[in-house]
Amino acid sequence: MKKLLLKYSKRPNGFFGLIFVNFLFGYAPFALFFGILSLFGVVPVNFNDSEVYGLKGLLVMILFIPFIVLMFTFFMWLFFMIGNLFLRLTNKIFYNV
Repeated sequence: MKKLLLKYSKRPNGFFGLIFVNFLFGYAPFALFFGILSLFGVVPVNFNDSEVYGLKGLLVMILFIPFIVLMFTFFMWLFFMIGNLFLRLTNKIFYNV
């Protein structure tokens, strides 16, 4: 159990960037798909409480990809840091490392 706690209580290098890239490649295809559907007038993109279609809808989706991915990444990184803090505290309490 001690080895398991020691292994997972260390923060990996470049973790924020790793999460960002994973969310980017996970979210971008869906956002582009819905942007293309908006381009053809199938599904609207909601922007400032108004439905946007066409090239403007595609552009809104493309511009919002980095913003949304950065927001997801920040909150996931924050949750990881809080969890890692509790794991390190547990490690110190039980194993006095």
